[in-house]
Amino acid sequence: MIKVITFDVWNTLLKVELMFHKIEFFLSEICGISESRVKEAFSLSRNKAKNLRYQGILPAKEAVNICQKILADYLEIDVDLVKRATAKAVISVGKEVVLPEVPETLKLLKESGYKLACIGNVQFWPSAYTRIFMERYGISQYLDKHIFSDEAGFFKPSPEIFHQAVAFFGVKPHEVLHVGDREKEDYQGATRAGLKALLINPSLSIKGQVLSALNLQN
Repeated sequence: MIKVITFDVWNTLLKVELMFHKIEFFLSEICGISESRVKEAFSLSRNKAKNLRYQGILPAKEAVNICQKILADYLEIDVDLVKRATAKAVISVGKEVVLPEVPETLKLLKESGYKLACIGNVQFWPSAYTRIFMERYGISQYLDKHIFSDEAGFFKPSPEIFHQAVAFFGVKPHEVLHVGDREKEDYQGATRAGLKALLINPSLSIKGQVLSALNLQN
């Protein structure tokens, strides 16, 4: 029986592409570089960071600084400009960053007696920024625990980051359902750690997908 539900953050609860677009816009504005060049550099940086992570050579607690430096190097700018653009992006993002049905889904699950948590990877901005969105737009009030890679010291799909949730709630791994949109990080990572897992389609109703999974699991 499922007792705990953990959620990936970006593209499960929040729209990651919105943050990417905002960072690209402000980098272009601050540096006087075309948005197309910034977009290309950001794409290259994301791929390089992902490869480093998959190779196991990107330390989770230092990942944000390293990823920001990778982007700065591609653009041949000082890393402080990347940090400024990221901060401006956070300030400017509104409630539209929250995916449809997320607050009502979390509220329903909480009222149904489930313990809830998030488990998220970070790359180009720290978890402290993500926490701002989650507090500002009514997500954190439903979560009993927030677990982020830069704080936990592990990235998904490492079993260790999932096991932190299991240990916190004092349950067995199979009593936890992890919900996320990435096959490797979320679905495979969770199942290899012994959790149940739901791979969602962000373009469909998250409430419908989660409730259907719970009916199957229980």
